[in-house]
Amino acid sequence: MIEILFKTGVIILSVYIIIQVLNIFSLLYFENDQPEKELSDDELPNISLLIAARNEEVTILRCLKSVTELNYPKNKIQVLIGNDDSEDNTQKLIEKFIKDKPQFLLLNISETLGKARGKANVLAQLAHKATGDFYLITDADTAVGKNWAREIVSHFTENKMAIVSGITLVEDKGLFGRMQEIDWMYFMGLLRSSANFGLNCTAVGNNMAIDKRAYWDVGGYENLDFSVTEDYKLYKEVRKRGWKTKNILNKNIINKSVAIENLKQLMHQRKRWLIGARELPFYWWVLFALFGSFAPAIIVVFIFDMKLALIFYLIKLALQTTSIYILQNKLNVRKNFDYLISYEFYSNFISLATMIFFSLPIKLQWKNRKYSV
Repeated sequence: MIEILFKTGVIILSVYIIIQVLNIFSLLYFENDQPEKELSDDELPNISLLIAARNEEVTILRCLKSVTELNYPKNKIQVLIGNDDSEDNTQKLIEKFIKDKPQFLLLNISETLGKARGKANVLAQLAHKATGDFYLITDADTAVGKNWAREIVSHFTENKMAIVSGITLVEDKGLFGRMQEIDWMYFMGLLRSSANFGLNCTAVGNNMAIDKRAYWDVGGYENLDFSVTEDYKLYKEVRKRGWKTKNILNKNIINKSVAIENLKQLMHQRKRWLIGARELPFYWWVLFALFGSFAPAIIVVFIFDMKLALIFYLIKLALQTTSIYILQNKLNVRKNFDYLISYEFYSNFISLATMIFFSLPIKLQWKNRKYSV
């Protein structure tokens, strides 16, 4: 029995290391993050930006201001904001900001459309008002990059391309925010690497664009079963219909989200992600299990062979740091090796805390709403 435990731990650690090596290989040698050509203003399509807002009085103006600074022809942009029954000053702030901006439109959402609920319901209703050829989706707590819209629509050159998704990072204010930024960057690097090997996962819900033909081909959000991760649901359905998707690592398609303020909110965010991930293909759950098993496996190996455990751990730390460093270079994000060491402790703690929180009978709460899922 002891020998079996030891061998199992070694196998888990070995496979984990192999996956990390493949991840780095993918990030280094698969280069398709640049559009085939830069589109002129005349060539750029009409677009509709869809923004769902619920209780966002702290962040909504930051988001809307960034939209006004987009490097995109003003006569080709429609901005639709859905106020999802906010209980704070979100509506008043939006109304004041857009009163002299005719390309902006605010819709107060009070009814449901078809199967859609929550954010999906807001986006479903905004889509019915959208006039653009492409729907660009971001969140009310996200500031879009200046070249985001121009760059992301430039990737719709391949036939049957449905969704193009960029990368979102967290504003690195304070140590907790910086850890979240590295975590998001690392995870999105894994998304991109996996897609390079044909293991597609999802789009990023606050940094994605969808061809309107693909959106309506699946009947819109009102035709999809409810999910707390509505972005994955849409992604999954368009791929089932034969449409293509693309994840991009490009510094011009970076959006910046506000950091989660405390551990409790972070746990609810992680729980929401894991609940939505139930529908992922089995190989993603194998991958999640593998990553989650690293700490127990290293402990088991350490008990029987401290030297071997230390070697595995140092290799893991080196590969993880290399992966993050490559991403920082690609995305032109400032580097701080002290933070990379801190991230190792942060990621181990958050992984353990997430496993415990997910198993507890606590209802998911997001945007001041509780979900029984």
